Amino acid sequence: MKNYLFLIVGGATGVALRYALGVWISEWNTSLFPWATLAINVTGSLALGFLMRYLTGTASSPAMRLMLTTGFCGGYTTMSTFSYELVTLFTERQYGLAFAYLGATIVLAPLATLLGFALAEFAL
Repeated sequence: MKNYLFLIVGGATGVALRYALGVWISEWNTSLFPWATLAINVTGSLALGFLMRYLTGTASSPAMRLMLTTGFCGGYTTMSTFSYELVTLFTERQYGLAFAYLGATIVLAPLATLLGFALAEFAL
């Protein structure tokens, strides 16, 4: 039961931050390109990369790791939204934007994870 409470706290925090960042970016984004989802996926990949490397290299509790990785990062990242937005761009014949979004996500999210690893190494 304790693990579920940690998941709920982490997930709720991640969801709230995802929503806040999405609203903030949407206030200035006037294009069809889904900048908010891209930013969330890239920063979520950065966070997960950092947390997975850092928390396994420190004396963190399994419950804390569960809350921050599965809970927070799981609530924060939006790969299902990414898939929906990508398919929507294709169905609306916005092929250039669709391929730009796909390429940016595939390249930037893993690079952000790698950067997270490097930042964790620096922090250890």
